[in-house]
Amino acid sequence: MSAVRAIRVSVAATVMTAVTMTVTGAVLSTGVAVAAAPDGPVQPVDLGALPGLTHNSAASINDRGDVVGSGYSSSFDSHGFRWSRGVLTALPDTARAPFLINDGGQIAGSLPGRFSSPGFVIRPDGTVVDPGFTPVDQNERGQVVGTGPVAGGTHAMSWNDGRTVDLGAPAGHTSAAVAVSANGWILGEVRSQDHLDDYFARWVHGRWVPLPSPNGRAVDINDRGDVVGWATTPAGTTHAMLWQRDRAVDLAPADRAPADRTPGAAAPDRIALSEALAINDAGQIVGSTFDPVTDAGHVLLWDQGRRTDLGTFGGSFARPLALNDRGDIVVETSTGSFRWRHGRTVQLGGSAEPVAINNLGQVVGSVLRPDGTSHAALWN
Repeated sequence: MSAVRAIRVSVAATVMTAVTMTVTGAVLSTGVAVAAAPDGPVQPVDLGALPGLTHNSAASINDRGDVVGSGYSSSFDSHGFRWSRGVLTALPDTARAPFLINDGGQIAGSLPGRFSSPGFVIRPDGTVVDPGFTPVDQNERGQVVGTGPVAGGTHAMSWNDGRTVDLGAPAGHTSAAVAVSANGWILGEVRSQDHLDDYFARWVHGRWVPLPSPNGRAVDINDRGDVVGWATTPAGTTHAMLWQRDRAVDLAPADRAPADRTPGAAAPDRIALSEALAINDAGQIVGSTFDPVTDAGHVLLWDQGRRTDLGTFGGSFARPLALNDRGDIVVETSTGSFRWRHGRTVQLGGSAEPVAINNLGQVVGSVLRPDGTSHAALWN
């Protein structure tokens, strides 16, 4: 995964889309909710706005503190910007919706449209390149992956140093890219025309290798090739999953006793709906639970085989937005937004709408202003 990439999966919108599976056994210890009362709040740094645009937000930040984002006043009218060393600069009209920037300064994004979204890459020298597909992720090597049109459907594609490679698909199938790791592991989805033979796969030695059965929905991959996501059990509940080498691990078996819980933690019979949403290169996994009865969502962290329920951070629900390689998590709740780091919680001040975090713990997003407009914002 890209450490500065925001989690773009919503529990409420996607939890019922997983496919049927047979749950594998997993030995996991569990922990109690540890989200303590927040420190702070940390006040936002106002990064400004593009002239004449009412809504502006940062989308990504690299470890050098460079930020990209976009502003708009109406649908399909995005305009991109880059913020660096205190200066906000408009990007060319061929780069309207940037959402990725790596430490080398390479930017990737798309051109929002009513019927299609062609993509772009801005090299560190400022040259704008059309990779021939819509990007979804990029890594520190400058490799960009995404999905582009081909005869009869779409294929996952990869771009690096000016060269686009079509990753293809098995006969009778199409493919789509999902994520790329820092060292080049690619996660994709292979789809059949009737969607009865869809599956997720790793790109290995020039071909798509399906994730080990059981399968489900996969959303992220790290430098070890570990993949996370979720799948449904024979009982019809959704569990967070880890696909590691040639095995599938159920991350959320109903194995907690009441003594393992603190007030506000999910009850054992209501932890069934869960998703793993991101994994970093240290193997830490962040995810969430969803209670269909109370609508309460909890943030979960898996670290070295231990699952910890971080609770709702004082709100009626909480969901993770981003994870970096240090294990810092950005969380949105019903009462505000927070950065969690090894048991310490800091509230993000202002009318915060965070979206991404870098490996220094800097968070970016937007803040709502009293006049109803929004500016891009940074929390250190």
